[in-house]
Amino acid sequence: MNYEKIVKELDELLKLKGSPVAVKLIKNADELPAGYSKMPEKKRHCEFVQNARLKGDEGYATSKEHLCKGGAGVMGIGTLPESVANGSMYHKLGNFKTAEGALETVNDIPKSSKEHYASIYSPLESAKFEPDVVVLVLTPKQALRITQASLHLKGGRVSSDYSGLQSVCADAVVAVKERGVANMTLGCNGSRKNAGIADGEVIMGIPPENLEEIVDALRTFKEKWG
Repeated sequence: MNYEKIVKELDELLKLKGSPVAVKLIKNADELPAGYSKMPEKKRHCEFVQNARLKGDEGYATSKEHLCKGGAGVMGIGTLPESVANGSMYHKLGNFKTAEGALETVNDIPKSSKEHYASIYSPLESAKFEPDVVVLVLTPKQALRITQASLHLKGGRVSSDYSGLQSVCADAVVAVKERGVANMTLGCNGSRKNAGIADGEVIMGIPPENLEEIVDALRTFKEKWG
């Protein structure tokens, strides 16, 4: 797939801020594509995504480079911390009135069914690997157009499955990779504070194989709606 052409068209049709981000989870070091180095600094998954989107950063992160072990853990990179897995951290932070509510929520958060060695990030237009998921950070109107474009060919509904926790990792990457369908999320406290997801932005994870039909639909919308 010609991702450079797709990104150019997406930008022309939607006026994106930054790049769509290619994300891939790999099982071992042998799967690392050529030309990618380990991230030089420890950061959170959402920060790696934002830096690829806005700064053009690329590289891979093992458990050692992932500052947020909760985000890494749901992607199968290292062990999910017990305080995250049992909900006690979110209960203490005040997200939930009861420990039971916290546990029920974290049990429903999407988690990788497989263990992984690392996550790889790149602006989509320059990615030298086939991504598992393409992450888009959008305005609500841009997300509306992507949603409409996703349904243009066959109809249906687009999922928006989220809990306000672990949004860029669990909602935008794991849920999409595991289920094979797009998902929209509103972000979380961590991604908005640490990665700078803006107040007027939402996040969508999209299977890469859907991109061509999305672009085709967006072209149709431009012709019909201006």
